[in-house]
Amino acid sequence: MTTTLPPTRTASASRGAVTELTDHALLHRALRSGLRMAGRAVTGVALDDPCDPARQRELVRWTAGVLVEVRAHAALRRELEAAVSRAVLPGTGDDRGTASDAGTASDAALDASLARARRALLVFARDASAGAPLLAVALTELAALVDDRLDAEEAGVLPLVDAHVPAAERDRAVRTARRLLPAGQDAFTLPWLLDACHPAERVAVLRTASRSARLVLRFAGARHGRMRDAVLGLPW
Repeated sequence: MTTTLPPTRTASASRGAVTELTDHALLHRALRSGLRMAGRAVTGVALDDPCDPARQRELVRWTAGVLVEVRAHAALRRELEAAVSRAVLPGTGDDRGTASDAGTASDAALDASLARARRALLVFARDASAGAPLLAVALTELAALVDDRLDAEEAGVLPLVDAHVPAAERDRAVRTARRLLPAGQDAFTLPWLLDACHPAERVAVLRTASRSARLVLRFAGARHGRMRDAVLGLPW
């Protein structure tokens, strides 16, 4: 699939202010907050917070969208690590086998945690009361694992990418990681990223957004806001 999300910038990988939708710092912030928001919401449902069918549907949509982005980001990290290997160790080609044992174990743990979250989400989609406790546990586990992985990425992977991987190679990595995303994912991803901006960042982020991204935000932004409010249990 062709996505309107432009190549990801890695230069501002810390958790400071961002100026573009493509900053890694913004993506990391959205991944952390998106998982925590879903986890808190379904934990509340498990403890008998109100969850009518409309809110249940929005919780499913939100959680499914975030899980897709977690999976896509893991694919992007693997692509970037491979690019670093090719730059630092010429002759490795496209071989992904250069990953460390620790990295392979981390990927396996993430895959298993994602699988548990997807299974729990299916139960929640059928029956909120039965599925909420399962999904709350799965999302809490996944959020902690993603936090650890992002911390390691910010400390180790992204500085090497900035130092050794040309911009064109980074762009290729992003396209490769996102090309198999479900149709319409940008209608979730772009407003979700904008939502993760601090108020002072939004003007700069919108000013630097591509025309296609602004078009998606124009038509999907209000719908995303209603979904977010439903997840938070606010009137919508």
